[in-house]
Amino acid sequence: MNRLIKYFILFLLIILNENLLGQYYDFGRNKVQYQKFDWKILRTKHFNIYYYDEMGEVANIGASIAEQTYEEYKVRFNIVISHRIPLIFYNTSNQFEQTNTTPGLIPEGVGGFFEYMKGRVVIPNTGSLHDFKHVIRHELTHVFMTAKLYRVFKDHRLPDDYYPPLWYTEGLAEYISTDEDSQARMVMRDAVIDGYFFNLENIYQISGTFLMYKEGQNFLEFVAHKFGKEKVLQILDNFWMYSSFNKVMEYTLDEPLKDIDKDWTFYLKRKYYPLIKDKAPPDNASEKITNFGFNFSPVPYEINGTKYIYFVANRDGYSSLYRVKEEKTKEEFNEPELVLRGEKTQELEAFHLFQSSIDISKEGIIAFVTKDGGTDAIHFFSIKKNKIIKNYKNQDLISISSPKFSHDGNRIVFQAVDQKGFSDIFMFDIPSDSLVRITNDIYDDHDPTFGLSDNQIVFSSDRTAGKYKMTYNLFSYNLITHHINYITYLNSNCYSPIISPDKKTLLFTSELDGVRNIYEMNVADEMFLHRIKRITNFITSAFNPVYIDSNEIVFSGFQNFSFNLYKTKLDKPAIDTEQYITMQIDSTAGIWEPTSLSRSAEKEKLAYQREYSIDYAQSQVSTDPVFGTRGGAIISLSDLLGNDKYYFLIYNTAQVQSDILKSFNVEIERINLGQRANYGYGVFHFSGDRYDITQSDEYFFERSFGGFFLLYYPLSIFDRIESDVSIINSDKQVYTGEIERKALMVSNTLSYVYDNSLWGPTGPLDGIRARVLLGYTSDIKYSNVNYYSIIADYRQYFRLGYSSAIAFRGALFYNQGKEARRYFMGGSWDLRGWPLWSIRGQKMWLSSVELRFPLIDQLNVKFPFMNLGFFGIRGALFFDAGSAWDTNYLTTLGSIGAGIRINLFGALVLRYDVGKRIENNFNDFQPRLFYQFFFGWDF
Repeated sequence: MNRLIKYFILFLLIILNENLLGQYYDFGRNKVQYQKFDWKILRTKHFNIYYYDEMGEVANIGASIAEQTYEEYKVRFNIVISHRIPLIFYNTSNQFEQTNTTPGLIPEGVGGFFEYMKGRVVIPNTGSLHDFKHVIRHELTHVFMTAKLYRVFKDHRLPDDYYPPLWYTEGLAEYISTDEDSQARMVMRDAVIDGYFFNLENIYQISGTFLMYKEGQNFLEFVAHKFGKEKVLQILDNFWMYSSFNKVMEYTLDEPLKDIDKDWTFYLKRKYYPLIKDKAPPDNASEKITNFGFNFSPVPYEINGTKYIYFVANRDGYSSLYRVKEEKTKEEFNEPELVLRGEKTQELEAFHLFQSSIDISKEGIIAFVTKDGGTDAIHFFSIKKNKIIKNYKNQDLISISSPKFSHDGNRIVFQAVDQKGFSDIFMFDIPSDSLVRITNDIYDDHDPTFGLSDNQIVFSSDRTAGKYKMTYNLFSYNLITHHINYITYLNSNCYSPIISPDKKTLLFTSELDGVRNIYEMNVADEMFLHRIKRITNFITSAFNPVYIDSNEIVFSGFQNFSFNLYKTKLDKPAIDTEQYITMQIDSTAGIWEPTSLSRSAEKEKLAYQREYSIDYAQSQVSTDPVFGTRGGAIISLSDLLGNDKYYFLIYNTAQVQSDILKSFNVEIERINLGQRANYGYGVFHFSGDRYDITQSDEYFFERSFGGFFLLYYPLSIFDRIESDVSIINSDKQVYTGEIERKALMVSNTLSYVYDNSLWGPTGPLDGIRARVLLGYTSDIKYSNVNYYSIIADYRQYFRLGYSSAIAFRGALFYNQGKEARRYFMGGSWDLRGWPLWSIRGQKMWLSSVELRFPLIDQLNVKFPFMNLGFFGIRGALFFDAGSAWDTNYLTTLGSIGAGIRINLFGALVLRYDVGKRIENNFNDFQPRLFYQFFFGWDF
């Protein structure tokens, strides 16, 4: 019991009093606040709209969409939400990724989220009003669903502490917020025909994936089709009746789950299998160039007679720039060659894979776009010099995509979203470094390219008016007359225009048959003819086609839930007969105006003022006859934007009832995350018995109080400077009344932290993590304490394969001076095989080498009452060595062994190691094996 209490007290010290022990610290990438937002509030009848800077027009449009959605949903869900719903708008995904409403890093591709705790809806505007409306409706579905469930539980006097499975909640949000679009058709067609569709019994295996969203949406469409639209929401009305969601569905739909599942599967087969009759997957109707990963934006270039395809891709966890030979030399696929590695430096922080982001000039200059700090940047890479020769970045242009060279290579045209949230076309003159804005309006203009001459720009836009209002059609812009004219007029979205090398045809993609296929338009007498021909007939979609020559194209295609590169001949006949469509420009076609918030609906505009609410509150109290009553509580408060946080901690370490009053411990801390430099400060009072790691089995009573200041300054997403200063008044009694030590300590530390690691299911697989810390602690009143500290920790991961690596760690911990604190190690986190925290000293070193490899990617266990899935089961072979000492180095310790790691629900890693300790100054192995079970991520 005493040993358990000893470790418990030490653990409390580590977790709750960072000022006392500097051994435990964090790595991790940084969420950088690149700019300070001037937040404002637009209050409407049902919403508080939070926006900033020049987003006023977009905020008004978003408010109008939200109010219209509210009026629709209150009828659909049969519920009225009495309070104003907070909607937080960000301008582009780059700025959305800086939000502090959620603590973690937001990856590329997240389109918004609903935060359940405070009911916040956080949405980026990408420049497309169609997408903006979709995301607002999607997230408001979560708001109304949550309110509906709360009322259902309250009406039946039940606790509202559980929700439907994720596939239903996200599927419902997609089902209600939008009709089935080309993206949903593409994914579901591919899943069913290529055989990776997951039915209801197994849908838990894809929880949290994009496929889950689309399967959930499709299932609810099936429910509406077979059982009636009212059944979709009746599931929520009946949710209180059973703890099993499957039972709720069986009751609502009045069929056994296995029959529902069987009918849904048959419904999908009958819907999609007939497509095989006259359509084909991309790899059946074209030649596949790559066969792995997610590959986008191909462009060809010839070097010394060899044709290469340059493209951006994620093939190993990083988005990067690659090239691959166009012609196959063998039956196997050519292995792509890495040109530029992304996601390891701020300059190339992230390639935007799902956007057109690359082009090549005739002189061999590659223009490509990456995220670079708070905005995007265009980089110019010379193939001949094999390096970046120029960069262009404009703080007013937050998001950039689709760079395309002019025919002479002196200019590029591209799409960008500015501070106002407008998605417009820009032209950059390379020799003069001058920028010209081509369009400036609320319409979503993108995919620009130079047309039949360098005085013409062809682009895709939702400015279509008339009977096809708001669809994306192709337009031309004359740089001399500044006139915009229709090129296509279709009831279908058209994207990615490109002119053939001989300027006789225009190539583009369109969703005329439900997914994106490639179409061609002829050119005569420098005029676009209003007749198009489909040249591919894929079951799924094709993206960003470009010409290799006038008769061959290369493109990115979707199949088997991956994106690969394909090429095809234009004179190759389609699977079905050639299909021509003649277009007639609608006489009413002109411009359309987006609906904005009317003055009657608008209540007021205010400057943002902080309003605080509880993030979480947790307490625990325990009583026993020996140690009395102990316990504590922690409360966290923050403002709506998550920029300002307060933490309140109180706990009691009394071991007998008579010590309760003098053993209360309190800490109050404030953390501000609203600027690039994150800072915090606070005060504390700690009192009670402490375990002394200087002596093996000694305790002492200590009362300490003081304050501290913290400063974190991120240099980039990968590295930061950390600093803290604390003042601590400490009264320490080893034996009451006999040995006492008083001190007024000032402690300073300065750290540099670097982390560009890439993680697998149980820990890092690639990259570097490093920390250097310098510290000094001094008793400025009694001179009883005076020591300095050095910590150096370097970890590097060498990738051997997609999911295997060799990991190396070398660390040195050094304290020197009067009453210098001891470090400690032992256990699953450092020196494995040795008892937990049993090795101690003022100086300590540790080295580890570990081979990490996959064992089981997925393990499914079926029980009669439930199914369980375990993912990312990994193995390890390890060798550890280290030592700790005070003044004289005594012995070197080590261990060798093997282990297994299991990722549990993506939140916790269970570790089990077996091996032998290396004892007697590395002369002997432990006679028997050790067995060690613990938890935590790999180092």
